[in-house]
Amino acid sequence: ESVTAAKTDAVPATRSTPIWKKALPYLGTVVIFALIFWRIPMANVGAALKQAPVLKFVGVFLPFSAFFWMIDSICLTWVVRRFNAPLRFRDIVPIRASMYLLALINTNLGQGGVAYYLYRKARIPFLEALSSILFIALMEIYQLFLFSTLGVIFYSPTSAAQLEIVRILRVAYIIAWLVLFAIIGMFAMARRNPKLHAWIAESKAGSIAGTFLKARPLDYAIVLGIKAPSFLASVLTQYFALSLYGIAIPFVKLVLFLPLVFLAAALPIAVAHLGTSQAAWLLFFSGNAPDAKILAYSLAAHFTFMFCNGLIGLFFLPRASRELTALEASE
Repeated sequence: ESVTAAKTDAVPATRSTPIWKKALPYLGTVVIFALIFWRIPMANVGAALKQAPVLKFVGVFLPFSAFFWMIDSICLTWVVRRFNAPLRFRDIVPIRASMYLLALINTNLGQGGVAYYLYRKARIPFLEALSSILFIALMEIYQLFLFSTLGVIFYSPTSAAQLEIVRILRVAYIIAWLVLFAIIGMFAMARRNPKLHAWIAESKAGSIAGTFLKARPLDYAIVLGIKAPSFLASVLTQYFALSLYGIAIPFVKLVLFLPLVFLAAALPIAVAHLGTSQAAWLLFFSGNAPDAKILAYSLAAHFTFMFCNGLIGLFFLPRASRELTALEASE
């Protein structure tokens, strides 16, 4: 009975999501694409898609997907070992890969899957594991802010519209970095102030805040440092893939605006990161090629990257499934 009670406490009961909430991302995707194709003839996009060098895209994106997966696994291993349990890199690699399949449907589903595996594998309470996943997710967002901030510093706008966007970004990034420093400062104070620590720990979000309460400023910097190569590799990958498709975009411009494309793709208002990503590509890069070609590239690159991630995940799925089944059988 005590084991059953512990399981109930460790993994929160799920509530059924109303149908209208489930339908919102699909509706958002349809609306965004309706607006896009209202402005750009679908026939032009179809013709541009036929010219996309799919096999060459796979040759560029598959090595990047493998590199991305390795960096993801290294980062997750470091964070779990630092804050939760002494898991090994080889324990993390298969589950990190297999969860890419869930992430194709919904990013949060993939993150929840990793947290569930950590609970099963190392008996880390589910919400504590989720706290570490959210810590990594926050640093992934700020990794994008970091490189885009550098892009703002070094990029010279070529039009009045770009100049206005850069001005807005400067203000937005100042606010974003102040928010991060405030978060780090608040949790640093909580570690020194027992009353503040108790107030956070005993709140409804106390378990979710577990990793943030433990993390010191150096930990934030280390995770940023681990994740940074994946973004640099993504910029290089996009740069070469664009050139294969005959689109020339300055490297510094990619550093400035690609983070915003990725942030737009992460917004929970569309399905499988579609729609918002294509709208961002058109907003920031339509001056570098015809709109139909930019849209076709964004779709082709998006599906190629998803395919490569899914391929890696599919390869490791049987191993991850066997391990989870064995863990359940041993209980």
